[in-house]
Amino acid sequence: MSKSPDNSSPGSNEPNILMPVGSKYVGQAVDVSSRRSLEIVTASETGTLIDEQDSHVIVDFIYHEGKFWRAKVPLDGVDQVFGQAFNFSKIKTRKGKEGREILFNQHGLPRRTIPMLNHVQSRFRLKADQPVELYPLGSDLASDPVYQIYDIIYSLEAIGPLGTSFNLRDGLSGNLLSAHRFISIQEMVFERLVVENQYVTESPVLPFDEREKRALLVESLLRSHRAGMTEKYYLYRFLGTNNCTSSPFQIVDSIVKYRWLQRIGSIIYRLPLNPRFYLRIRGLDSDPSFRKLVRTEFEEYIKAASTQQRKRDRVRQQNQIRRDARDAGQ
Repeated sequence: MSKSPDNSSPGSNEPNILMPVGSKYVGQAVDVSSRRSLEIVTASETGTLIDEQDSHVIVDFIYHEGKFWRAKVPLDGVDQVFGQAFNFSKIKTRKGKEGREILFNQHGLPRRTIPMLNHVQSRFRLKADQPVELYPLGSDLASDPVYQIYDIIYSLEAIGPLGTSFNLRDGLSGNLLSAHRFISIQEMVFERLVVENQYVTESPVLPFDEREKRALLVESLLRSHRAGMTEKYYLYRFLGTNNCTSSPFQIVDSIVKYRWLQRIGSIIYRLPLNPRFYLRIRGLDSDPSFRKLVRTEFEEYIKAASTQQRKRDRVRQQNQIRRDARDAGQ
């Protein structure tokens, strides 16, 4: 399998990945500096990508600490699975005595201008003795891993050319591509909580047995590999929806054996309206009253001086990228 360069610095591009025909950005280089699908490096002894007897799989392009890595992923190592979500529309505010103040809902979350714009992702927590091992891209895995991580996130995200941000028009029109990312939870916290100040919530542990936990990880890895960098992102289509909500729920639906009423409920997944409701109608929300902010788990990391310095560096880089993209369009 051919190897791609390590796109570890924000703003770098892989020139052989171009926006496809049908996109208004056709022919422009896709920004894969931090968001891209993974690649399965090794096939099993039977020639399939992942076989039932495989204890692990080697993949490229898991993202952690601002870099892509080659990873050894233990397929039987999943201890717990959680659903995560956040709304990425603007926060509602009102004029208060001391200026603008945020409006909160009954769960303590900010009210949003577009309640339906929710991002959904899957969190896999690994067993203490079976971490994901990270090596430099191109490594033969003969040396010790650079990192061992115990939480990885599967997240489908819309990407486009350098400097392009998600918007409803492009999301509905198929102008963007889908990156089926695998990232460490620490990197997710940095991107979404530290830099973007999002309110990421997490479900209670999803009630999967050992077979289902392995199958969910395997199918998520296969989904990412098979999609590559070729699938258009569609926020909604009657047939062919391909967004951050539809993909993880389709994976769940492919491996869980539902009762008949839950099977009827599982036809609802296409729009990112209410992820917790989607879990509930599938019988997968063990405690509907449970509300967890991921921020509370990572307060120490978020407040660390090194994290805040990295945030300042990232914001400066992003601002420069936007300025360069704006200047190039003039």
